[in-house]
Amino acid sequence: MTEFTKPLFSSSSSSPSIRKILVPVDGSNTSLKGLEYAAHLAELEAGDTELIVMHVLEDVKQGGAIGLQAKYGNVRLVEGFKRARKKAAMGWLEQIEEAAKKKRIRLKIEVLDGDSKVKVIIDYAKKNSVDLIVIGSRGLTAFKRLLLGSVANAVVSNAPCPVMVVR
Repeated sequence: MTEFTKPLFSSSSSSPSIRKILVPVDGSNTSLKGLEYAAHLAELEAGDTELIVMHVLEDVKQGGAIGLQAKYGNVRLVEGFKRARKKAAMGWLEQIEEAAKKKRIRLKIEVLDGDSKVKVIIDYAKKNSVDLIVIGSRGLTAFKRLLLGSVANAVVSNAPCPVMVVR
């Protein structure tokens, strides 16, 4: 059996503090459940914690109708599609913002673009010294998950900080 060199669960100042919690959301039930857990943790930290709610708008892929328009240079259509996706996301992100205000939780909303949701999440966590990532185990794209692997799994494998996966 392993012997520990320092006391466990000590109340010293070296206890981990959670000041920034990153919560990637896509509107799915599991991502919103993850947000509930993150909000609870933020409340437990007595108002010092900032909850960062992130939604990643992936770049248009080269398949499908919009992707073909991008490939052949129809920039107006592609930009309009991106604006529509961002506007739709902002609708439910604003509801999250209102709920956080009611609970007096410090909240920051980030809507970011990128080729890969995983890369955007990991890069953001590194650049912004995130203490914890809370992520839902399954997003809206179950079929893609079968083909490409889980975003949550990739985040767990590559994150610079602890990750809490909620199912």
